[in-house]
Amino acid sequence: MEARFARIISVVLQPLLIPFYSILIIFGLKTYISLVIPVQAKQMILALVFITTFLFPAIFIFLLYKRKIITTLQMRDRNERIFPLIITNIFYFLAFHMIRQLELPEIYIKLFFGSAVIVLFTMIVSLFWKISAHMTGVGGLLGSLIGLSQTIQYNLLGWVIVAAICCGLVGFARLKLKAHTQTQVYTGFLAGLIIMLLFIIS
Repeated sequence: MEARFARIISVVLQPLLIPFYSILIIFGLKTYISLVIPVQAKQMILALVFITTFLFPAIFIFLLYKRKIITTLQMRDRNERIFPLIITNIFYFLAFHMIRQLELPEIYIKLFFGSAVIVLFTMIVSLFWKISAHMTGVGGLLGSLIGLSQTIQYNLLGWVIVAAICCGLVGFARLKLKAHTQTQVYTGFLAGLIIMLLFIIS
């Protein structure tokens, strides 16, 4: 039962979905960084983010699996993660470039640049060591919410608590599934948290 729950958590809170969740949360806030964007523009941006940071990378990773370039979609082998992370990083920097072309508050540009840097960091570390990409993702989500609350002086305590709980759940899931060691989980979390926090508050 616990293993099944861990697998569900790993899928629902997988790294590729974190940018979409982040933008969804921000668009739901009653603050100027959300209210200045028309509803139709929000829908377009959400579709753009979903396609470039989740759908396209997921399709390419699936194709790598079908061509047997990677043996499993979970990519338990550290070496199998490099090529998928390169592809993901290309799409994340593409998303950042497209967001930068839109007339949006600077916080969005920082958010997507930070997300791309986290993927790049994960890729570089994965050349030598198996860091938890799941934890860099949810750690980045928590870091972005903490940084956002400080930057725009808006109370995001509720969302920060939810994100912290998600971090705990993902950490539990990765350990339960024996996908990572505790060191890999904690390092991934701290890396994502710190990188995103620094970009948002800079």
